[in-house]
Amino acid sequence: MSLLKLLNKKLTRCLFTTPAHSQKAPFLPNLSNFYKWDYSEIEGYDNLLNPTGAILMAEGKASDIYDTKKTFFLTQGSTTGILAIMKAVLRFNDKVLVARNCHKSVFSGLVLTGANVDWFMPDTKSELCKNWGIMGKINPEELRDTFKLNQYKAFIMTSPTYEGINSDIEAISEVCRQYGVILIVDEAHGALYNFSDYFPKTAIQQGADFSVNSLHKNSGGLNQCALLHVSKNSDFDWREIQNSINLFHTTSPSYPLIANIEANINFLISNKGKKTIEDLISNILKFQKFLKNEGFEFLDEKYTDLTKIVLKLNGADCSKLSDILFDKYNIEDETSSRFCSLYLTGIGTSKAKLDRLKNALIDTKNKRFTEILSDEMLPPVFQPYPLVKLQPWEAFNRDYIYVEKKDSLLMLSSDMIVPYPPGIGVLYPGEAIQSEHFCYLNKDAGVIKL
Repeated sequence: MSLLKLLNKKLTRCLFTTPAHSQKAPFLPNLSNFYKWDYSEIEGYDNLLNPTGAILMAEGKASDIYDTKKTFFLTQGSTTGILAIMKAVLRFNDKVLVARNCHKSVFSGLVLTGANVDWFMPDTKSELCKNWGIMGKINPEELRDTFKLNQYKAFIMTSPTYEGINSDIEAISEVCRQYGVILIVDEAHGALYNFSDYFPKTAIQQGADFSVNSLHKNSGGLNQCALLHVSKNSDFDWREIQNSINLFHTTSPSYPLIANIEANINFLISNKGKKTIEDLISNILKFQKFLKNEGFEFLDEKYTDLTKIVLKLNGADCSKLSDILFDKYNIEDETSSRFCSLYLTGIGTSKAKLDRLKNALIDTKNKRFTEILSDEMLPPVFQPYPLVKLQPWEAFNRDYIYVEKKDSLLMLSSDMIVPYPPGIGVLYPGEAIQSEHFCYLNKDAGVIKL
């Protein structure tokens, strides 16, 4: 019996187990349905860290849907998946190449594994990057040149990126295979890719050894619901991944979240789910077409995942546009810079919701354009290539002092600068502070942790 069916059955036994709320929440009545499923690992309901019953069945079905050797359910986000993969693959002093636009969880994995990192810079020089102020793709030929000069155990990258930029995973995986490098892809934002031909093929379909998906990004899952995929072509025993997951995952995983993962996948593969995705794509395309006629520009869909609406308006500072939409129209974007705004959509994004955004954008352009006019538009400042003087695991365990910001240039940082969102590190411990880093610090930041 599936976990969903088990949880929907009325439980008649008298529980003296954790959690001791007895599946009731008098102080949170709106969450009563969530609480009634919130059991511990009671008899017959299976255990996420050693599944043998309903959860094993659900993960097996997911593995068939995603065409993997093994798919794991995660209730602590893709971060747990990244940490588990790194712990299973990497050993102390192994060399690993990491794309610099990876999530900060990769830095945590470097500290925990004791692996030594070299950083690989995505594209920042193309017109696309300069015009939109975002990092671009991973260049497979630059990657090949790097592998010619150095030996690595693994390469860790993000695709799609936070803004939806997709790299050519098929070409990258071919380069990795040629040099015996394990390919790990953070595909957190690509959780819909399995369910519509409109999207690119998944990282696993394109040859990655491991990937992670965050169902809560755009696929309808609750926060923290995620998946870890092991490719059929991977030589790794999936049990090693399970052992690594168990190192990081709580011993009290949430049944409501596990059931949410199962139900979410079942919906996405259903006819109703496919229709919902088709409607989302159609509504976004109409939304873009209408606003293009009003002078708005969109990041071309040949570069990006359509569910990430990245737009700008000529002459406007999009950070000011973001403020206006928040203050005047009660609309909050995912993130904005001077160069563009990102509006994240998913299967819960209705036409009415898109229409509300469309109308607010047009109204702002027509009535408040002078309020969002940009000052002199200087080119974007991308983070510099990192000057690594101490490996993450070394820096994490060092003592530190505080110095004045004005005195910190080329000193080694003991702290990290991680703008959030998106959680991508600009400066990590053990790296020299460069002048470009100062623009990421608050104007009133007087001291730096070194």
